[in-house]
Amino acid sequence: MAAEILIPVDPRAMPVLRAGGDKLRALVAANASFRAFLDHWRFVDQETGRIRVLGESLWPGQERFVEAVSGEPRVMGLKARKLGWTTIECAWDGYVARFGSANARVHLFSRRDDAAQKLLGAVEHGLKRLPDYMRLPTEKDTTHELHLRAGPDDLRTIQAYPADDNTAVESTCNHAHVDEWGRMGNPRRVWASIEPSVAGSCHIITTGMGPANYSSTFWRRAMAGDSAFVPVFVDALQRPDRSREWLEAKAREMGGGDAIEFRREYAMTWQDALYGGGEFVFDFAALDRAGEDTPGPSPAVPGHRYVKAWDVGRHKDAAVGIVLDVTGDVHDVVEYVRLRGVRYPDLQRTMEGTHTAYPGLTVVEKNAAGEAVLENLDIPEHETDGFVTTKPSKARIIKGLEVGFQNETIRYDQVAWSQLDVELRGYQVPDDAIVQDSVMALAIAEEFADRTVAVGKAGRILAW
Repeated sequence: MAAEILIPVDPRAMPVLRAGGDKLRALVAANASFRAFLDHWRFVDQETGRIRVLGESLWPGQERFVEAVSGEPRVMGLKARKLGWTTIECAWDGYVARFGSANARVHLFSRRDDAAQKLLGAVEHGLKRLPDYMRLPTEKDTTHELHLRAGPDDLRTIQAYPADDNTAVESTCNHAHVDEWGRMGNPRRVWASIEPSVAGSCHIITTGMGPANYSSTFWRRAMAGDSAFVPVFVDALQRPDRSREWLEAKAREMGGGDAIEFRREYAMTWQDALYGGGEFVFDFAALDRAGEDTPGPSPAVPGHRYVKAWDVGRHKDAAVGIVLDVTGDVHDVVEYVRLRGVRYPDLQRTMEGTHTAYPGLTVVEKNAAGEAVLENLDIPEHETDGFVTTKPSKARIIKGLEVGFQNETIRYDQVAWSQLDVELRGYQVPDDAIVQDSVMALAIAEEFADRTVAVGKAGRILAW
């Protein structure tokens, strides 16, 4: 016996549906298949201004995204520009609202309020242009909310939110659409606000914003299988009006094939989408191994040798401190400190406290403000040192770090210190366009690994 299918409909459509025929079959097919639903979804083609039926002419890249969202509840889509994924996702939002569970809630997140309202407008446009027998009555329609009445006790809601540092979501949702995540001001904080409210499916869509953006870390975790999200990448040529010749012309127009914006916006590989202006330095497999069997955050152990290295932030840069246990052949990061917007006297107190907690050698990059910070530290002079960053010295210590990872002599906790992991995996040469404070702090610590001292049981400094 076939299972009973319950599909809410507008009572005014019942006479035509009771008659059976093509309309009833179309309703049942759309309920069962998102791809079939797209044959009834109308949208405004932004390039022509015409209203079109989406399912009639999907691009290859759109077909790939339809396949992904139809089969997986949580998808992270990384893409080149203008592949029509937001159009597909707005149709999915409408599909969940129309054919999802009773009292379904769909949340739409974009980086600005006007962009969030535009998403809601696209969903509303498609829902109101479904065939009359497929539509649900609209009960509320504002710039930020759309309510559909599917029954006496079944009110379906689509709500738009601007995603910024103040994003607050009080209601849980059956589906979340996160649009252009990487371009939001603080993707990490936005996700921390959104994630607890997602009780069902979630689709994240973004173009690449460089290797140090939090969305890039999220992508790499999905690629590694360490996330509930399935990664989907589609390259720039996955629409019928683009060719290799078109791509080459676009590259010339944007300053060449290695121009950062060209590589990110018209990416042919996911690595292109995360491009920061050069070649990735550290082998990802070597970094993966560096996260195995690490002690993670650890207090000082009597008799162990420690070096603390600080990259002092300038202007809007962060100040980063790394504590490296260099007692054995394998050097372990046991503490990591990252501060933004801190006053130099407060930074000095933090550095002194870290030195007390992990006696040994404290090294400060003394370019610019770092030299003044070093001179004002309340730490015995023989327990401090400075590092001057020049082009040759930087190349040397980065190479030393690369060799350390290749030889598996450096370890760090990639969960506890995800920012360090992000920067290492995203480090490229040239490095002008990327965040690198953590990389520099670790490289300086490793450079001074053989110049530190041991810790006695009472915390006093011993020669070795």
